[in-house]
Amino acid sequence: MELGATEFAFSLKTRVGDEPATNPEELLGAAHAGCFAMSLANECENNGTAAESLQVKAAIHLVQQSDGFRIPRVDLHVTGRVPGVDAARFVQLATVAEAGCLVSRLFDAEIVLTAELEKA
Repeated sequence: MELGATEFAFSLKTRVGDEPATNPEELLGAAHAGCFAMSLANECENNGTAAESLQVKAAIHLVQQSDGFRIPRVDLHVTGRVPGVDAARFVQLATVAEAGCLVSRLFDAEIVLTAELEKA
């Protein structure tokens, strides 16, 4: 598969085995983290408090069921530095951003969000 200037080789072993390589689920996680980060940055700016930094990690939970594989849950964790915002407001902004994130809307999965504010 080609994606921009990058090529990816996939196999079932990269998905569920021990073969080290990128798999489609990791790309979904990267897309989710990137989309959520942009959504949260936008929410912070709309709040009048631009984020100095946002670090987002997405963990995709892939499970095999009797009818095939599915993703029942995605964990999103964001750590951010946003001057003038307290921890409670940061969680509110992150929650709104997650609800508005296009990639979040694609998943038929529980999305577990944790938001941690660093001191500026």
